[in-house]
Amino acid sequence: MTATLVESVVAARFAKAVNIGLVTIVGVWHLGLDTLLVIRGWPVYEPQAAAAGAWLTLAFIQTWGSILLLRTGLNTRTARGLASASLVTGIVATAAYPPGETISDVSWASNTVGWFGVLLLMQRPLYELVTLLAANTAVTVCFLAADGTLDHVTISRLLATAYTTAGIQFTFACLARQLNEGARDASEVAARRAEHLAQATADETVHDERGRRYEYLRKQVEPLLRGMAERHLDPEDVIVRRRAAVEAARLRRLFMETDATPHPLLHDLRACASFAEQRGVSVTLLSYGEVPELSASVRRDLTEGPLLAMATAATRARVTVVATAEEVVVSVVADAPPETLADAQDSLTTSALFDEEEDQLWWEARWPL
Repeated sequence: MTATLVESVVAARFAKAVNIGLVTIVGVWHLGLDTLLVIRGWPVYEPQAAAAGAWLTLAFIQTWGSILLLRTGLNTRTARGLASASLVTGIVATAAYPPGETISDVSWASNTVGWFGVLLLMQRPLYELVTLLAANTAVTVCFLAADGTLDHVTISRLLATAYTTAGIQFTFACLARQLNEGARDASEVAARRAEHLAQATADETVHDERGRRYEYLRKQVEPLLRGMAERHLDPEDVIVRRRAAVEAARLRRLFMETDATPHPLLHDLRACASFAEQRGVSVTLLSYGEVPELSASVRRDLTEGPLLAMATAATRARVTVVATAEEVVVSVVADAPPETLADAQDSLTTSALFDEEEDQLWWEARWPL
Protein backbone atom coordinates (compact mmCIF):
# COMPACT_ATOMS: atom_id res chain seq x y z
CA MET A 1 0.00 0.00 0.00
CA THR A 2 1.52 3.32 -1.05
CA ALA A 3 1.77 6.38 1.17
CA THR A 4 -0.86 8.23 -0.86
CA LEU A 5 -3.30 5.34 -0.56
CA VAL A 6 -2.77 5.06 3.21
CA GLU A 7 -3.33 8.80 3.59
CA SER A 8 -6.55 8.76 1.54
CA VAL A 9 -7.97 5.75 3.39
CA VAL A 10 -7.32 7.19 6.88
CA ALA A 11 -8.58 10.65 5.91
CA ALA A 12 -11.72 9.18 4.30
CA ARG A 13 -12.53 7.10 7.38
CA PHE A 14 -12.06 10.05 9.71
CA ALA A 15 -14.15 12.33 7.48
CA LYS A 16 -16.90 9.71 7.45
CA ALA A 17 -16.91 9.62 11.26
CA VAL A 18 -17.26 13.43 11.35
CA ASN A 19 -20.06 13.30 8.78
CA ILE A 20 -21.93 10.66 10.77
CA GLY A 21 -21.71 12.85 13.87
CA LEU A 22 -22.99 15.87 11.95
CA VAL A 23 -25.89 13.93 10.42
CA THR A 24 -26.84 12.73 13.92
CA ILE A 25 -26.79 16.28 15.33
CA VAL A 26 -28.94 17.70 12.52
CA GLY A 27 -31.33 14.74 12.69
CA VAL A 28 -31.86 15.08 16.44
CA TRP A 29 -32.21 18.85 16.08
CA HIS A 30 -34.89 18.82 13.37
CA LEU A 31 -36.77 15.60 14.09
CA GLY A 32 -36.60 16.11 17.85
CA LEU A 33 -36.40 19.76 18.94
CA ASP A 34 -38.11 21.29 15.90
CA THR A 35 -40.96 18.81 16.15
CA LEU A 36 -41.60 19.79 19.78
CA LEU A 37 -41.50 23.51 18.92
CA VAL A 38 -43.89 23.07 15.98
CA ILE A 39 -46.32 21.10 18.14
CA ARG A 40 -46.16 23.70 20.91
CA GLY A 41 -46.68 26.63 18.56
CA TRP A 42 -49.15 24.90 16.26
CA PRO A 43 -52.23 26.94 17.38
CA VAL A 44 -50.56 30.29 16.65
CA TYR A 45 -49.08 29.57 13.21
CA GLU A 46 -50.87 31.28 10.33
CA PRO A 47 -51.27 29.56 7.98
CA GLN A 48 -50.62 26.26 9.69
CA ALA A 49 -50.11 24.54 6.31
CA ALA A 50 -47.05 26.73 5.72
CA ALA A 51 -45.47 25.63 8.99
CA ALA A 52 -46.24 21.97 8.36
CA GLY A 53 -45.05 22.16 4.74
CA ALA A 54 -41.82 23.88 5.79
CA TRP A 55 -41.12 21.21 8.42
CA LEU A 56 -41.75 18.39 5.91
CA THR A 57 -39.65 20.08 3.22
CA LEU A 58 -36.73 20.51 5.60
CA ALA A 59 -37.08 16.88 6.68
CA PHE A 60 -36.86 15.84 3.02
CA ILE A 61 -33.81 18.07 2.42
CA GLN A 62 -32.18 16.69 5.56
CA THR A 63 -32.76 13.06 4.52
CA TRP A 64 -31.61 13.58 0.95
CA GLY A 65 -28.54 15.60 1.94
CA SER A 66 -27.55 13.13 4.68
CA ILE A 67 -27.73 10.16 2.32
CA LEU A 68 -25.66 11.90 -0.33
CA LEU A 69 -23.13 13.09 2.24
CA LEU A 70 -22.61 9.61 3.72
CA ARG A 71 -22.68 7.64 0.47
CA THR A 72 -21.12 9.60 -2.35
CA GLY A 73 -20.49 13.12 -1.12
CA LEU A 74 -22.28 16.29 -2.18
CA ASN A 75 -21.19 17.88 -5.42
CA THR A 76 -21.16 21.65 -5.82
CA ARG A 77 -24.46 21.99 -7.63
CA THR A 78 -26.41 19.72 -5.30
CA ALA A 79 -24.95 21.22 -2.11
CA ARG A 80 -25.68 24.78 -3.16
CA GLY A 81 -29.15 23.86 -4.44
CA LEU A 82 -30.20 22.12 -1.24
CA ALA A 83 -28.74 24.92 0.91
CA SER A 84 -30.68 27.51 -1.07
CA ALA A 85 -33.85 25.42 -0.81
CA SER A 86 -33.45 25.19 2.97
CA LEU A 87 -33.02 28.98 3.19
CA VAL A 88 -36.19 29.58 1.15
CA THR A 89 -38.08 27.03 3.24
CA GLY A 90 -36.92 28.82 6.36
CA ILE A 91 -38.38 32.06 5.00
CA VAL A 92 -41.75 30.33 4.45
CA ALA A 93 -41.71 28.95 7.98
CA THR A 94 -40.81 32.35 9.47
CA ALA A 95 -43.66 33.97 7.55
CA ALA A 96 -46.09 31.69 9.41
CA TYR A 97 -45.02 33.02 12.83
CA PRO A 98 -47.33 35.38 14.67
CA PRO A 99 -46.35 39.07 14.38
CA GLY A 100 -43.58 39.95 16.77
CA GLU A 101 -42.64 36.29 17.41
CA THR A 102 -39.72 36.01 15.00
CA ILE A 103 -37.46 35.48 18.01
CA SER A 104 -39.57 33.56 20.51
CA ASP A 105 -40.47 30.15 21.87
CA VAL A 106 -42.41 29.27 18.69
CA SER A 107 -39.63 30.20 16.23
CA TRP A 108 -37.55 27.25 15.04
CA ALA A 109 -36.60 27.64 11.37
CA SER A 110 -33.62 30.00 11.69
CA ASN A 111 -31.53 27.66 13.84
CA THR A 112 -32.44 24.68 11.69
CA VAL A 113 -31.42 26.41 8.45
CA GLY A 114 -28.04 27.19 10.00
CA TRP A 115 -27.42 23.54 10.92
CA PHE A 116 -28.57 22.50 7.46
CA GLY A 117 -25.97 24.86 6.05
CA VAL A 118 -23.27 23.11 8.11
CA LEU A 119 -24.55 19.74 6.91
CA LEU A 120 -24.77 20.62 3.24
CA LEU A 121 -21.75 22.94 2.90
CA MET A 122 -19.25 21.09 5.13
CA GLN A 123 -17.21 19.98 2.12
CA ARG A 124 -17.46 23.35 0.37
CA PRO A 125 -15.27 26.44 0.85
CA LEU A 126 -15.92 28.13 4.18
CA TYR A 127 -17.15 31.38 2.64
CA GLU A 128 -20.25 29.58 1.31
CA LEU A 129 -21.33 28.64 4.83
CA VAL A 130 -20.60 32.17 6.05
CA THR A 131 -22.79 33.52 3.22
CA LEU A 132 -25.66 31.22 4.16
CA LEU A 133 -25.46 32.08 7.86
CA ALA A 134 -25.34 35.80 7.05
CA ALA A 135 -28.34 35.47 4.71
CA ASN A 136 -30.22 33.50 7.35
CA THR A 137 -29.58 36.22 9.93
CA ALA A 138 -30.59 38.88 7.41
CA VAL A 139 -33.94 37.12 6.92
CA THR A 140 -34.60 37.36 10.65
CA VAL A 141 -33.67 41.06 10.64
CA CYS A 142 -36.03 41.72 7.72
CA PHE A 143 -38.98 40.04 9.45
CA LEU A 144 -38.27 41.94 12.68
CA ALA A 145 -38.18 45.20 10.73
CA ALA A 146 -41.41 44.32 8.93
CA ASP A 147 -43.13 43.66 12.26
CA GLY A 148 -41.87 46.97 13.63
CA THR A 149 -40.14 45.30 16.56
CA LEU A 150 -36.54 46.11 15.64
CA ASP A 151 -35.70 48.10 18.77
CA HIS A 152 -32.66 48.09 21.06
CA VAL A 153 -33.98 45.20 23.13
CA THR A 154 -34.76 43.08 20.07
CA ILE A 155 -31.38 43.86 18.53
CA SER A 156 -29.68 42.70 21.74
CA ARG A 157 -31.71 39.49 21.69
CA LEU A 158 -30.88 39.04 17.99
CA LEU A 159 -27.16 39.44 18.64
CA ALA A 160 -27.29 37.00 21.55
CA THR A 161 -29.24 34.49 19.47
CA ALA A 162 -26.90 34.83 16.48
CA TYR A 163 -23.89 34.43 18.76
CA THR A 164 -25.24 31.25 20.38
CA THR A 165 -26.55 29.66 17.17
CA ALA A 166 -24.66 30.85 14.11
CA GLY A 167 -21.51 31.18 16.20
CA ILE A 168 -21.74 27.59 17.40
CA GLN A 169 -22.52 26.36 13.89
CA PHE A 170 -19.57 28.23 12.41
CA THR A 171 -17.28 27.01 15.21
CA PHE A 172 -18.41 23.43 14.64
CA ALA A 173 -17.64 23.70 10.93
CA CYS A 174 -14.18 25.13 11.62
CA LEU A 175 -13.48 22.46 14.24
CA ALA A 176 -14.51 19.67 11.87
CA ARG A 177 -12.19 21.06 9.22
CA GLN A 178 -9.32 21.22 11.72
CA LEU A 179 -9.97 17.62 12.78
CA ASN A 180 -9.98 16.47 9.16
CA GLU A 181 -6.72 18.28 8.48
CA GLY A 182 -5.22 16.78 11.64
CA ALA A 183 -6.26 13.30 10.55
CA ARG A 184 -4.74 13.92 7.13
CA ASP A 185 -1.47 15.10 8.68
CA ALA A 186 -1.38 12.10 11.02
CA SER A 187 -2.02 9.73 8.14
CA GLU A 188 0.82 11.35 6.18
CA VAL A 189 3.22 10.75 9.07
CA ALA A 190 2.02 7.15 9.48
CA ALA A 191 2.30 6.54 5.74
CA ARG A 192 5.84 7.90 5.61
CA ARG A 193 6.83 5.75 8.56
CA ALA A 194 5.26 2.66 7.00
CA GLU A 195 7.03 3.37 3.72
CA HIS A 196 10.34 3.80 5.56
CA LEU A 197 9.89 0.50 7.43
CA ALA A 198 8.91 -1.28 4.23
CA GLN A 199 11.99 0.05 2.46
CA ALA A 200 14.22 -0.97 5.37
CA THR A 201 12.72 -4.47 5.35
CA ALA A 202 13.23 -4.75 1.60
CA ASP A 203 16.84 -3.61 1.91
CA GLU A 204 17.47 -6.13 4.67
CA THR A 205 15.92 -8.90 2.60
CA VAL A 206 18.09 -8.02 -0.39
CA HIS A 207 21.16 -7.94 1.84
CA ASP A 208 20.37 -11.36 3.31
CA GLU A 209 19.76 -12.80 -0.14
CA ARG A 210 23.07 -11.48 -1.40
CA GLY A 211 24.79 -12.93 1.65
CA ARG A 212 23.22 -16.32 1.01
CA ARG A 213 24.34 -16.27 -2.62
CA TYR A 214 27.85 -15.26 -1.65
CA GLU A 215 28.03 -18.05 0.93
CA TYR A 216 26.90 -20.56 -1.68
CA LEU A 217 29.49 -19.36 -4.15
CA ARG A 218 32.21 -19.49 -1.49
CA LYS A 219 31.39 -23.04 -0.37
CA GLN A 220 30.39 -24.71 -3.62
CA VAL A 221 31.77 -22.91 -6.64
CA GLU A 222 35.00 -21.41 -5.35
CA PRO A 223 36.67 -24.79 -4.53
CA LEU A 224 35.78 -26.10 -7.98
CA LEU A 225 37.16 -23.07 -9.79
CA ARG A 226 40.28 -22.96 -7.60
CA GLY A 227 40.90 -26.66 -8.19
CA MET A 228 40.79 -26.24 -11.96
CA ALA A 229 42.84 -23.02 -11.84
CA GLU A 230 45.54 -24.69 -9.74
CA ARG A 231 45.31 -27.84 -11.89
CA HIS A 232 44.32 -30.03 -8.99
CA LEU A 233 41.19 -30.90 -10.99
CA ASP A 234 41.28 -31.97 -14.64
CA PRO A 235 38.59 -30.27 -16.79
CA GLU A 236 38.66 -33.33 -19.06
CA ASP A 237 37.72 -35.62 -16.18
CA VAL A 238 34.11 -36.84 -16.49
CA ILE A 239 33.49 -36.41 -12.77
CA VAL A 240 34.83 -32.84 -12.82
CA ARG A 241 32.76 -31.96 -15.86
CA ARG A 242 29.64 -33.43 -14.25
CA ARG A 243 30.31 -31.48 -11.08
CA ALA A 244 30.82 -28.28 -13.07
CA ALA A 245 27.53 -28.88 -14.91
CA VAL A 246 25.68 -29.38 -11.64
CA GLU A 247 27.10 -26.23 -10.05
CA ALA A 248 26.40 -24.21 -13.17
CA ALA A 249 22.77 -25.39 -13.09
CA ARG A 250 22.49 -24.52 -9.41
CA LEU A 251 23.88 -21.05 -10.08
CA ARG A 252 21.36 -20.52 -12.84
CA ARG A 253 18.55 -21.58 -10.49
CA LEU A 254 19.95 -19.34 -7.76
CA PHE A 255 19.78 -16.24 -9.92
CA MET A 256 16.30 -17.12 -11.21
CA GLU A 257 14.76 -17.55 -7.73
CA THR A 258 14.09 -13.84 -7.25
CA ASP A 259 12.37 -13.28 -10.62
CA ALA A 260 8.79 -12.03 -10.33
CA THR A 261 6.75 -14.67 -12.20
CA PRO A 262 3.22 -16.08 -11.74
CA HIS A 263 4.57 -19.66 -11.39
CA PRO A 264 7.98 -19.54 -9.62
CA LEU A 265 8.41 -23.33 -9.30
CA LEU A 266 7.89 -23.92 -13.02
CA HIS A 267 10.10 -20.91 -13.74
CA ASP A 268 12.95 -22.47 -11.74
CA LEU A 269 12.51 -25.79 -13.52
CA ARG A 270 12.50 -24.13 -16.94
CA ALA A 271 15.76 -22.37 -16.04
CA CYS A 272 17.35 -25.76 -15.26
CA ALA A 273 15.84 -27.25 -18.43
CA SER A 274 17.17 -24.48 -20.67
CA PHE A 275 20.68 -25.06 -19.33
CA ALA A 276 20.40 -28.80 -20.07
CA GLU A 277 19.04 -28.11 -23.55
CA GLN A 278 22.15 -26.05 -24.29
CA ARG A 279 24.11 -29.27 -23.78
CA GLY A 280 21.89 -31.06 -26.30
CA VAL A 281 19.61 -32.82 -23.78
CA SER A 282 15.97 -33.23 -24.84
CA VAL A 283 13.87 -32.01 -21.89
CA THR A 284 10.12 -32.46 -21.46
CA LEU A 285 8.41 -30.45 -18.70
CA LEU A 286 4.83 -31.38 -17.75
CA SER A 287 2.61 -29.74 -15.13
CA TYR A 288 -0.77 -30.83 -13.76
CA GLY A 289 -2.86 -28.76 -11.35
CA GLU A 290 -2.46 -25.26 -9.97
CA VAL A 291 0.87 -24.94 -8.19
CA PRO A 292 0.46 -22.88 -4.96
CA GLU A 293 2.87 -20.23 -3.79
CA LEU A 294 5.96 -21.82 -2.25
CA SER A 295 8.94 -20.30 -0.48
CA ALA A 296 12.31 -20.17 -2.19
CA SER A 297 13.77 -22.80 0.14
CA VAL A 298 10.94 -25.26 -0.61
CA ARG A 299 11.26 -24.66 -4.34
CA ARG A 300 15.01 -25.20 -4.02
CA ASP A 301 14.48 -28.60 -2.40
CA LEU A 302 11.79 -29.64 -4.89
CA THR A 303 13.95 -28.73 -7.89
CA GLU A 304 17.18 -30.28 -6.60
CA GLY A 305 16.44 -33.72 -8.03
CA PRO A 306 15.42 -32.52 -11.49
CA LEU A 307 18.39 -30.14 -11.53
CA LEU A 308 20.88 -32.94 -10.88
CA ALA A 309 19.20 -35.27 -13.34
CA MET A 310 19.06 -32.71 -16.14
CA ALA A 311 22.60 -31.45 -15.45
CA THR A 312 24.04 -34.99 -15.74
CA ALA A 313 21.62 -36.49 -18.29
CA ALA A 314 23.13 -37.80 -21.48
CA THR A 315 20.33 -37.30 -23.99
CA ARG A 316 16.88 -37.01 -22.41
CA ALA A 317 14.95 -35.99 -19.28
CA ARG A 318 11.27 -35.75 -18.42
CA VAL A 319 10.14 -33.63 -15.46
CA THR A 320 6.59 -33.84 -14.10
CA VAL A 321 4.94 -31.51 -11.58
CA VAL A 322 1.65 -32.59 -10.00
CA ALA A 323 -0.17 -30.19 -7.64
CA THR A 324 -3.16 -31.33 -5.57
CA ALA A 325 -4.96 -29.96 -2.56
CA GLU A 326 -2.76 -32.07 -0.28
CA GLU A 327 0.73 -31.88 -1.78
CA VAL A 328 3.06 -30.88 -4.58
CA VAL A 329 4.98 -33.71 -6.25
CA VAL A 330 7.97 -33.21 -8.55
CA SER A 331 9.48 -36.20 -10.32
CA VAL A 332 12.07 -36.70 -13.03
CA VAL A 333 13.13 -39.54 -15.29
CA ALA A 334 16.45 -39.13 -17.13
CA ASP A 335 19.32 -41.16 -18.56
CA ALA A 336 21.61 -39.82 -15.84
CA PRO A 337 24.33 -41.88 -14.14
CA PRO A 338 23.68 -43.50 -10.73
CA GLU A 339 26.39 -41.31 -9.18
CA THR A 340 23.91 -38.43 -9.40
CA LEU A 341 22.17 -39.74 -6.30
CA ALA A 342 25.24 -38.99 -4.20
CA ASP A 343 25.15 -35.29 -5.04
CA ALA A 344 21.67 -34.66 -3.57
CA GLN A 345 21.42 -31.74 -1.12
CA ASP A 346 17.65 -31.60 -0.63
CA SER A 347 15.59 -32.93 2.24
CA LEU A 348 12.37 -33.73 0.39
CA THR A 349 13.38 -36.72 -1.71
CA THR A 350 10.92 -39.54 -1.05
CA SER A 351 11.94 -41.95 -3.81
CA ALA A 352 15.11 -42.30 -5.88
CA LEU A 353 16.33 -45.32 -7.79
CA PHE A 354 18.41 -46.26 -10.83
CA ASP A 355 17.09 -48.75 -13.37
CA GLU A 356 20.13 -50.54 -14.76
CA GLU A 357 18.17 -52.31 -17.51
CA GLU A 358 16.68 -49.09 -18.87
CA ASP A 359 19.79 -47.11 -17.92
CA GLN A 360 17.75 -44.31 -16.41
CA LEU A 361 17.35 -42.52 -13.10
CA TRP A 362 13.96 -41.93 -11.44
CA TRP A 363 13.59 -39.29 -8.75
CA GLU A 364 10.59 -38.01 -6.80
CA ALA A 365 10.14 -35.33 -4.10
CA ARG A 366 6.95 -34.34 -2.24
CA TRP A 367 5.93 -31.27 -0.29
CA PRO A 368 2.76 -31.60 1.86
CA LEU A 369 0.46 -28.57 1.93
